[in-house]
Amino acid sequence: MSLKHAHIVYCHPSGDSLTSEVRDAFIKGLDDSDKTHTISDLYGQDFQTDITESEYLRDAYYDNKLPLAADVLVEQELVNAANALVFIYPVFWSEAPALSRT
Repeated sequence: MSLKHAHIVYCHPSGDSLTSEVRDAFIKGLDDSDKTHTISDLYGQDFQTDITESEYLRDAYYDNKLPLAADVLVEQELVNAANALVFIYPVFWSEAPALSRT
């Protein structure tokens, strides 16, 4: 299978970083090769890292009667539409950092 459409999950708090340059260079490579892409910018979207009680109850008890959050449904659609997933984030001390709110 060849790459046609990539979904990028990007996570960095600063627009002025090596990580943002990597993102931009990757997107340029996709554009130059006539590939399409979508992007989820976790900081830009104010992505909530904490699980809510309703999310916990749905997942812990396999209760699919409880609805998924609208933002989760959007992300699922983006992932399902892609034939490649790309994660771009900084690596500190050889580990991926958690998205943090300070």
